[in-house]
Amino acid sequence: MTNADVENASVDGVSALETKIITQVEYYFGDFNLPRDKFLQGKLKEDDGWVTIETLLTFNRLKSLTTESDVVATALRKSTSQLLEVSDDGTKIRRSPAKPAPESNKEHYQKLNELSVYAKGFPPTATIDELLEFFGRFGKCINVFMRRYAKTRTFKGSVFATFATKEEADAFLAKEDVKYNELQLMRSLKTEYMARKKREREARSEEKAKKKAANEEASAEGGDGGGDAAEKGEAPDIVLGCILRVKGLGEQTTWENLKEAFAPYAKVAFVDYTKGQPEAVLRFADEGSALAVLAKLGAQEEPLKINDNEVTAEAVEGDDEVEYWKKLMAAKQDRKNRLKNVQRGNKHQPRGRGQGGRRQERGKKRAAEADKGGDSKAKQSKTDDGVAAAE
Repeated sequence: MTNADVENASVDGVSALETKIITQVEYYFGDFNLPRDKFLQGKLKEDDGWVTIETLLTFNRLKSLTTESDVVATALRKSTSQLLEVSDDGTKIRRSPAKPAPESNKEHYQKLNELSVYAKGFPPTATIDELLEFFGRFGKCINVFMRRYAKTRTFKGSVFATFATKEEADAFLAKEDVKYNELQLMRSLKTEYMARKKREREARSEEKAKKKAANEEASAEGGDGGGDAAEKGEAPDIVLGCILRVKGLGEQTTWENLKEAFAPYAKVAFVDYTKGQPEAVLRFADEGSALAVLAKLGAQEEPLKINDNEVTAEAVEGDDEVEYWKKLMAAKQDRKNRLKNVQRGNKHQPRGRGQGGRRQERGKKRAAEADKGGDSKAKQSKTDDGVAAAE
């Protein structure tokens, strides 16, 4: 069957293409998009809520489906939601006055958050159409927001999906096992996810405040002014979503084996492992790398083996991830404090043998005298100074 055949295939008299058109246009006028779409709101005010189909065809997603106004009008007349009305001449549409759009206020967005779920574990190559189709299997999905990295705009592998009802959102989360192309998904309510991220931010702020206080205390005790800058350079940058726990390791596995095994999947920044232990923790360099690695591993036909041992991996997330970073920063701070104490102790010690200076100059002078036939006392001094310099 060709793509054209698929688009023309119909269910209850509605072709696949018409279903996509209905879904897209109803999204434009739906409860999720319309209250925040300033452009469309402005157009609605111009003509008693009517908008020309020609205007809608300037929107990229609809334009990718069709460029013909009559195709859009014909499709929308087949919709059963009764959300939209099509003008008699088939050139304009509007949201039904019997179903007014909600107001754009705090209560409205709070309600949308309660209808939304957070899902993580999608491959970076997933598209919006694929995700809409996926979530549509679990109920009426009115929006999918693909989360992206700010700098690169690449897909993080996580989304916020909004269902039409709270019951549909709860049913999605209640399912024991949800996979996307054999990849296990991590799921929660959006409100729970936001609360967890808030705790993580507070934990980072708390650690930053402690570190700042420690630096100020060290400076007050007589630091030389260069310690703060050095510590800032050494402080670990918190990178979320980069930690992977690996299980099933053999007794002969080394950290080099682990780094070599995972290097093809992502840049490994650190391997936390003691030889002989069955588990290790890997930290990757880039945000979100852990799930990206899991996605790649899941796409392989064969499980990953290290030294002939089949291993499993899981992302370290949520409270476990926060705890990991807390321990890491505390360990680094402890090492710095111990190093500072050693340096301060040395700073107040008298210069011992081997510090150079005038004694070495005297040694050189006496050595020269000895070469010229100086007395035995000069030779003995040369020997003493020579030993001191060697130390």
